[in-house]
Amino acid sequence: MIPLMVDCSHKPVTIFGGGEVGARKARYFASEADVTVYSRSFTQAFESLPVKQIKTTIPKDEMKIADLIRGTFLVITATSDPDLNQIIAARCKTEGVLCNNATDPPSDVILPAKFTGERFTIAVSTRGGSPAVARFIREQIETTWPDLDLMIDLEEELRAELKKHQIPETKRRDILTAVLHDHETWHNLQNGTEDVLKKIREKYLT
Repeated sequence: MIPLMVDCSHKPVTIFGGGEVGARKARYFASEADVTVYSRSFTQAFESLPVKQIKTTIPKDEMKIADLIRGTFLVITATSDPDLNQIIAARCKTEGVLCNNATDPPSDVILPAKFTGERFTIAVSTRGGSPAVARFIREQIETTWPDLDLMIDLEEELRAELKKHQIPETKRRDILTAVLHDHETWHNLQNGTEDVLKKIREKYLT
């Protein structure tokens, strides 16, 4: 599998299943995509989600499933019935629609554990083998680099400054890399990037 970042803005995403798994998948896409969820019932978690809920019995008929997924960018199967999930996944394959299957065997899309800030998105996947490991890695990133947004701001500003002063590309790269590995810089980020830039100029540009 190849990891990709996909713009899902206003793309139709269809989810089958209104339980906790379905709610978690809906939350994953709700801020960007147009999400529709089919289910006989919906867990309380759906109350706060900006998604379209359609209360219905999901048919175990591929032709009827085809009608429900027509024009959909991505389908997610999250019902409590593995056989029904497989029927939906099989129809998606026939229709050429991307599908994430919440039960085994997995289909052609896997949703990674993601950690998103103002300036970045980090995604971790074990290819469906162990979601717990993916979550663990994400949590380690969150704990280790809580100021990652500030560092990206700093590196962007520093890179522009180095270019402005016509610092050779090789030296620019060395300075930017050194700053990333500088524990003092990470610590000082809590005081804002302006003070940190002053210290970096003194340390690396004089």
